[in-house]
Amino acid sequence: RHCNVPQNYPPNKPLSNWVTNQRTQYRLLQEEKKSQMTNERIRRLEAIGFVWSATEAIWNERLAELTAFQKQSSKDPDQRHCNVPQNYPPNKPLSNWVTNQRTQYRLLQEEKKSQMTNERIRRLEAIGFVWSATEAI
Repeated sequence: RHCNVPQNYPPNKPLSNWVTNQRTQYRLLQEEKKSQMTNERIRRLEAIGFVWSATEAIWNERLAELTAFQKQSSKDPDQRHCNVPQNYPPNKPLSNWVTNQRTQYRLLQEEKKSQMTNERIRRLEAIGFVWSATEAI
């Protein structure tokens, strides 16, 4: 169960607009800008599992999928890996995500615009993620 309403949710457009507004107000509050968001509203939304960042929720979901892949890669814990094949039929979104993480990391190393953060690097490396696809083979 989750409260991750897509930004464009045709079955209930007023709900998706409301959720987008809550996320915007929360972001403004985090940036110490004028916001209608209150601590009470934050508490109530978090109590029902409200997702503040859809992007972060998807990232965490893919990390969980990668962790499951890693655990299933070998019965021997010393042989486990995160080397998802580039074209992985059971989970194509995961293989695309892994490729994107390597791209974002490379961009960060090149001091270019990147969505990679130190926290994401830490979490990926904690499960044995290899940044270079050629080294991963």
